[in-house]
Amino acid sequence: MVGGYSTLHGALRAAERRWLGHLDDALCARQLSADQWSMLSNLSNETGITMSELAARSQLAPSSATRHADFLADRGLIFRLAAEDDRRRILIGLSRLGVDLVESVQAEEARAEQQLRARMGARRYAELMRLLELVCGT
Repeated sequence: MVGGYSTLHGALRAAERRWLGHLDDALCARQLSADQWSMLSNLSNETGITMSELAARSQLAPSSATRHADFLADRGLIFRLAAEDDRRRILIGLSRLGVDLVESVQAEEARAEQQLRARMGARRYAELMRLLELVCGT
């Protein structure tokens, strides 16, 4: 049992919710959900990726990812363009406005991460990251 949770799934979900709590103010101020933030943080302004790749990276169902992408595009945070090698494929990336927004939220995320690292200590923090890599299979 970890922190009152009898399953790994429960413990990981609780940890995720707790971690997102550190970002709530930043995301709410920018009118973003955690899923939308996940999508934005998985994009780059240099190269686009397909919607299916973005959905997989963001761990979202394709229909949810598409709905969130529509919202983000309407706000001017992402771009969509046809791939050069296959005009039927649509690539998605960050607009300049999206890059600015991601950088500002990432700065707040980095501060929260630094606080966690200070609270845990460098060795335990490094061990946590190593164990999460094992869980994620990367």
